[in-house]
Amino acid sequence: MPRFSPMNWFRTPKGRWLLWGLLVVAIGALFYRFMIHDGDFDVYWASTFRFIHGLKIHVYEQNVFTYPTFASFLLLPLYPLGYSAGKIIFFILNVVLLISAIAVCQRRIVGNSSVKTAALVVALFFSFRSILDVFNNQQTDIIIFALVSFGIALFARFPMIGASVMALAAGLKANPLFMILLPVFKRRWSAVAVFLVLTVGFVLVPDLSKYAFTDSWTDSEFIVPGSVMPKRGEIPQGQFTAEARDPGLWSYLKEHYDMTLSASPDEVRWWQDRGSAGNQSLYRILATHFGKAVPSNFVLFGLCALFGLLLMLATRIRGDSVFVLGVLFYTAFVLIGPQSSKAHFIAFFGLLLYSWHDALEKNSWVKSAILLVLSVFLGVKAAAYALPSGWVSRDIVGLSAVGLWLYSYCLLLISGHRK
Repeated sequence: MPRFSPMNWFRTPKGRWLLWGLLVVAIGALFYRFMIHDGDFDVYWASTFRFIHGLKIHVYEQNVFTYPTFASFLLLPLYPLGYSAGKIIFFILNVVLLISAIAVCQRRIVGNSSVKTAALVVALFFSFRSILDVFNNQQTDIIIFALVSFGIALFARFPMIGASVMALAAGLKANPLFMILLPVFKRRWSAVAVFLVLTVGFVLVPDLSKYAFTDSWTDSEFIVPGSVMPKRGEIPQGQFTAEARDPGLWSYLKEHYDMTLSASPDEVRWWQDRGSAGNQSLYRILATHFGKAVPSNFVLFGLCALFGLLLMLATRIRGDSVFVLGVLFYTAFVLIGPQSSKAHFIAFFGLLLYSWHDALEKNSWVKSAILLVLSVFLGVKAAAYALPSGWVSRDIVGLSAVGLWLYSYCLLLISGHRK
């Protein structure tokens, strides 16, 4: 009698039907949560409204828009369709991009391996917390994850096209900024130039195009619905402030700088904040432990330099492993990022897939045990509650992400990448 193997069972018709069924249920649950909750979609919608009406985009309020100003363009194509249709289409776009990015990662990392389905299931299981967080908060991390994945896949054969796609991701959110180091370390200088020019262009285009719009809104506040489906019989309303735009050529750029990067004695900006109930990023973990003994910018730029050197070494040793290298570049800055949250850690899907595929393919119980510990604390929310209250339980998500990154980094240097 043949021995039952869970990995082989996933390849049977029953196993595939189960996976498809679970996928449909998961998408349905995500759709319900996305439609019933308010979140960053409302903030993007309000920023698009403000841009169209010639208003200030970055306003100090409860529903604050701290993303790069170019991100206010994200919903421009959907804006004429109205809030409800725009939110539904935005959800569908996220689902399509998520499935497409997962397929690209699977094809580039595991190829046609006999354990590819098992590795995919495990990687998805431990990434689901991040995926759920993206849909709950209605953030753009799935879009960023997809653009970076597509960009890395294209970079090997079409460096300038790949760099262009990654620059678009960087224009929407700072998480992929380390991607410029990939063409730098690979000495693809034309791709470096394309990345720089496009990223700067995306940053400046709202200021350059704002003169096409005039101030046509005079009320001090405006309302956007917080969901499409009513929650407890009511649709929550998001209240936003309408403020006149400052005069000047680079007023939007100045707004964003003042809100996010400038330092002043009476205010603490987002990237300098050391007080976090749940430290996700390596910056926050170190900044919290160092306290005021080490300036915030020393912590941030010191980490950037350290990871940059590590990635330069990996590129020189394993320069042919472009896709896995690219995922390491992407996750490095997500890991460092001062504002990194659970939603941003969807970037670690590629590393989970890469490391688990290696462990399953080699049938290594030692590797599987190490990865299980790292993956559980990274991707299972309840795991932190099993730890005693203290700094370890507070920082466990970020620490697990560091462990997974270092594990994948060492695995690439030692074993390389063989599909």
